[in-house]
Amino acid sequence: MSGGYRFARLVLVRARGPLVFRAQCEVCAEMGPQAATGDAAMMWVVLHVEDHLGHDRFCELSSTPYRAESRL
Repeated sequence: MSGGYRFARLVLVRARGPLVFRAQCEVCAEMGPQAATGDAAMMWVVLHVEDHLGHDRFCELSSTPYRAESRL
């Protein structure tokens, strides 16, 4: 990404702060806790599968902090 998104009245700029990772079960939509790395987030998958044997599809979610700035 080039550092932000531009809209008619505002610009979204990457803010300081860590990326946040989580894992989500695609069978039941339950989400694991926030983690500092994708690998740490995916450790929740191991625990979830042990408790829910039929749950076999997951996705890794990452969240990036942004700040909205007025273009006016």
